[in-house]
Amino acid sequence: MSSEHAKEIARRLIEIRDSKGHKERGFASRLSEAAGVTRKAAIKWVNGENAPSSNSIRKIATFLEISPSWLEYGESSGQVREPALEYKTESLGHVDVYESNDPLHPNEVEVPFFSEIELSAGNGYANVLEIASHSMRFDISTLNSAGVNTDKAACCRVNGDSMEPVLPDGAIVAVDTFSREITDGKMYAINHGGLLRVKYLYRLPFRGLRIRSANPNYPDEELSSEAASDIKIIGRVFWFSALI
Repeated sequence: MSSEHAKEIARRLIEIRDSKGHKERGFASRLSEAAGVTRKAAIKWVNGENAPSSNSIRKIATFLEISPSWLEYGESSGQVREPALEYKTESLGHVDVYESNDPLHPNEVEVPFFSEIELSAGNGYANVLEIASHSMRFDISTLNSAGVNTDKAACCRVNGDSMEPVLPDGAIVAVDTFSREITDGKMYAINHGGLLRVKYLYRLPFRGLRIRSANPNYPDEELSSEAASDIKIIGRVFWFSALI
């Protein structure tokens, strides 16, 4: 990273330090503990001599409760942690996956619910709506408020802790299969060689792709154009539901 970029990150670190009331004394030490690096390395971050790695930036952002994109690139607001507040959550009480012969309520629509096993047999978004063997009851008003057509929505379940604390293991997400163009920092469901993944996506130069988890223990994955061509985007995540 350039020295100018390192200085910009340092400026934002100092800005958020002051706005959140962190004391100047010991600030570098607290950053080093949060990121798991030496105090000397953190001092260089604050002084603008070196820039943190993407993995360290996510750990710092979690500690300071700010947006990683804001800290690294100056994008979006620094006062909220990305991206938990960007996604609409809804309390549904008991959420069930239904068989197709159950009757619908007037204010509901059946949304296809697909599994990783079904996904591995398909080829991405094109047949996700067809291969799903189950469906989930969804409130029509929720789809309308998200601007999602009822025939373009699909649901799946998140496995693992890579998207915690935003999406806990077992969370159900709904995706808009019409929205497949990548907007940096948005969350997408993807088919990665038959593996169902829900991740933040960022475009890179020369048609590369950065895959980011919410959990700072999982480092970014940066794919070349050739490797990124194996990724099939199912759709953008617009809703999730989980037991806490």
